[in-house]
Amino acid sequence: MSNNKREEGGLFFEGKSESIYKVIVIGDPSVGKTSLLTKFAKNKFEEVYLPTVGVNIVKETIELKECNATINLMFWEVAGQPQFYMLHRPYFNGADGMLLVFDMTRSSTFSNVSNWYSSAEKFGLSNIPRILIGNKVDLKDERKIILPMAEHLSEKLNAPYYETSALTGDTVKEVFQKIAELVFKYKEN
Repeated sequence: MSNNKREEGGLFFEGKSESIYKVIVIGDPSVGKTSLLTKFAKNKFEEVYLPTVGVNIVKETIELKECNATINLMFWEVAGQPQFYMLHRPYFNGADGMLLVFDMTRSSTFSNVSNWYSSAEKFGLSNIPRILIGNKVDLKDERKIILPMAEHLSEKLNAPYYETSALTGDTVKEVFQKIAELVFKYKEN
């Protein structure tokens, strides 16, 4: 729908294009998927951990000034608990982008990123734009994943790497702006 031209009564109207894209947010339980979405959408941080049951869907509009476009992203945050794995097919189906999230203070969540990506690949999502996110960068003293490890995985997955903090908001807006850009350019080509 780019370069939205329409004619009404002999007059031509030209406006920004508007599209809706689906982005899945995946990773182990309690890595901060909900917190990142809440920080981005409402600029809030909830202290209490409530696990996502099934899926949490958040719709956000993002302006891409350099592309003269407004895009609506539907973020499908998928529950990380094993009992919800059978729901991956319907939740992953039709995704246009992916955020792979791990907790920088828990090595197992980093190791499992590859499993999450493999799961997405099984449903035909190996070509969609993706971003690797190391969350909880504010917990410096508890950090277990060093930058070279994350950068190596980033290269392997062909995904830009960002370190975020849902608590402080560090790099949160940039990540969502970047996935919007990547998805828009991918869908336009």
